[in-house]
Amino acid sequence: MAVEWAPGLGVTQGGLHGAVRAIVLDALGKQVGETLVKNVDLRGELGVGVGTVQRALDLLADRGALQTVSRGHMGRRIEAVDLGQCWQAAGLPPVRVSMSPPGSVEIDSLEAWLSGELVRLGVPHTLTHVRGGNQRLDDLTFGASDLTVVSAGTFDGLSAQWPSHARPAYRQLGPGSYYAHDRLLVLSSSAGEDAAGFARIAIDRESFDHEALTLAEFPPGPDRRYIDVPFPEVPAFVLAGVADAGVWHRISSPVPLHLSRLRYRTMSARAAAVRDRLSGATIVARSERRELRAVVDALVIENLDSHRDAAVAAEAAMAARLEFAVRQSAGR
Repeated sequence: MAVEWAPGLGVTQGGLHGAVRAIVLDALGKQVGETLVKNVDLRGELGVGVGTVQRALDLLADRGALQTVSRGHMGRRIEAVDLGQCWQAAGLPPVRVSMSPPGSVEIDSLEAWLSGELVRLGVPHTLTHVRGGNQRLDDLTFGASDLTVVSAGTFDGLSAQWPSHARPAYRQLGPGSYYAHDRLLVLSSSAGEDAAGFARIAIDRESFDHEALTLAEFPPGPDRRYIDVPFPEVPAFVLAGVADAGVWHRISSPVPLHLSRLRYRTMSARAAAVRDRLSGATIVARSERRELRAVVDALVIENLDSHRDAAVAAEAAMAARLEFAVRQSAGR
């Protein structure tokens, strides 16, 4: 029987490639120390001979992708797994990552960290930006993406919709990893003095987080109405007089907030309590792709700190350049 060579995979299409892929998927769905799928089960499932299964195991071992130890009739124990080598050997497709649009220090550092981790692990990936954690989780559920990052609040609020057998792999990061406590602000026009005096409130009902934060900061009242505004555009709508106030996730901008005509303050205690429940990031992976659990588990969370520090430093450097230019101008 003729077989085709799969460029870059190091295996042939057909029986051997199928065996390699099946072994890799089984191994990535388990932990080191667990038992690999038995040879007899592989032969029955794939319709290949014992020699093909052994060649697949040898190929993976030679590449340093998968190391196992035979325990006779008890099967093979997984000793070591190289995620990237396994991915290449099995010809697994790239991981489709969906992130919130860039701009905030937290999101930019999460994106840089996650992309860097996938490169370190040797896992190919693509990255797109989709507004709204609700939408990104829907995309995950319906197979439009494989991996996303949402706030802990969005994940907890929407995860109940998944049946137990389809619950995705996920990993929660620490508080403040999605919303730092000083990065969520209340913006208002110069006309308003306090929350009670604001009648028109910007709200993004497509965002679980923004709706929850807004209702906590500006509860419904007889003279209050909510105006649908995409949350990144809250400053523009308030500045233009379409809304009196709104909650905003601060982003880096060439025009600093203090130079605008907007008033801004930290959130009220009630809204801050909601923020604290939402503030951690949650990495969520599509349940149908078993190998994604291995990816989520292999991410080194500690590496996130350096990316966040770099994003904060870049923002501080921008502010310092402006302040220096202002001093120079004043000294003329």
